[in-house]
Amino acid sequence: MKSGKNLYFRYMFMRKHPIRDAFDNFFIAFCAYPRLLLEVFIRRDFGRRYFSFSSAMFLFLVLATLPLIALLFFRDYLPQYSTVLFFGLFSTWYAYLAGFLYMSIKRRQELKRHGNLDLTYFTKSSGFVHPRFLNFHFRGKQVTPRTIETVLEPGFFFIIGFNLWIFGQPLGHLLAICSIFYSLSYRAAYRRGDHYIWDKTDEWICNRVLAPAFLEGRNANESLGFQFRGHRPANPEMREQIVKTFFEEEEIVEAM
Repeated sequence: MKSGKNLYFRYMFMRKHPIRDAFDNFFIAFCAYPRLLLEVFIRRDFGRRYFSFSSAMFLFLVLATLPLIALLFFRDYLPQYSTVLFFGLFSTWYAYLAGFLYMSIKRRQELKRHGNLDLTYFTKSSGFVHPRFLNFHFRGKQVTPRTIETVLEPGFFFIIGFNLWIFGQPLGHLLAICSIFYSLSYRAAYRRGDHYIWDKTDEWICNRVLAPAFLEGRNANESLGFQFRGHRPANPEMREQIVKTFFEEEEIVEAM
């Protein structure tokens, strides 16, 4: 079967947006660690290429070491009972890390159910959303997955973090900051998905209206909002020949 590639559309409208793309790529890539610190608690059955136990252990070791380094570095500036103060500040921090370690091991055990070469499960799956979020209703309507991932899940941790922050717990800062990056990363992912669908929709519309817009000079009001921009030869026969070059046929292999 043959399918035409719309060269005019791809030349005119499929231009990259370097600033937007760089912004999205940064949050999707950089926020993998902040998301990992939260997702292990509220999701299960991650894909094999999504969840990394080694990354989880790296974060665990870094976060477990940071308070100790801070204590050694600032011990001369702390009050006399620095050990008491240290445990008062970081007891919740290490309690969280214990929970993070336990949940990371649990998530690792879930991976074994899919096997190394299991082709029945998406290897980049971000896991199953907790039923409490799926069953959440707002104004009588069930919330969408987009709202769950960009608002409810990060909002849950932000509220916890903010309350800990008020009581002077460093863990509150960590949870609040991670929840913000959590939301921004999913917003970037959804924005990328939106633009992909919009590009496909626009190309489909362009495929329908490009020829009449070029051949007959139709304006946007007559072409579903599409406006041909470029010189139109006065000779109708030449326009007929040129419009054929707007599409490049490509072979599509059909599965047997």
